[in-house]
Amino acid sequence: YRQHESDFTNLLNNIRNNIAGEEDMLRLHQHYRPGYESKDDENYITLTTHNAKADNINQNKLQQLPHRLHEFKADIVGDFNEKSVPADILLSLKPGAQIMFIKNDKGEFRRYYNGKIATISRIENEEIYIQFPDADNELLLEKETWKNIRYRYNKEEDKIEEEELGTFTQYPIRLAWAITIHKSQGLTFEKAIIDAGASFAPGQVYVALSRLTTLEGLILYSRIQPHCINTDQRVLDFTRSE
Repeated sequence: YRQHESDFTNLLNNIRNNIAGEEDMLRLHQHYRPGYESKDDENYITLTTHNAKADNINQNKLQQLPHRLHEFKADIVGDFNEKSVPADILLSLKPGAQIMFIKNDKGEFRRYYNGKIATISRIENEEIYIQFPDADNELLLEKETWKNIRYRYNKEEDKIEEEELGTFTQYPIRLAWAITIHKSQGLTFEKAIIDAGASFAPGQVYVALSRLTTLEGLILYSRIQPHCINTDQRVLDFTRSE
């Protein structure tokens, strides 16, 4: 549902089904730009294979910004496992930082969605203002609360009941000059720099490429070798049996 170009969907299908041919690879590598560095106003996000790569990109970009660093600590109440928190416990930001929303807006106007890219325009009195690409107005960011819910079955009333064990409150954003391919699953981007030459997991190349809405928005940072495109044999066996 992200793509509407037949040549792009055909390419993605061939990669997903592990039948990408020479023409597919030539089409893909037309977007190969080794060493490409995007400009600040281009709003590219880099999708890479390993956490360390993504963290290094984000921290280096953040350090290059001239402004003062601001830190925002999450509020954890009750029982909420720190290993499964949905956002950074300590969120470090500067004006000019590229960020990505990690939750859909629950308001009436749906101003943002999970994966939407924006820039921190200013931080004043510990209030965060963000600006979307090609938008003139700013948005004052508000914190979101995630709940840790435990469900149990009430036999007497024959219904499922929920119990709130704890809450996690933080701004629903993360630094987004880079993100791992794994964490990009389910997200949609108009533009991305994909560094998938070191792909190691089945379906990883497909997941990365299929985050994009068009081929035009693709910058291929590293070459995709045929051995990097692989599909879990169990998935292939299942689809063939349908």
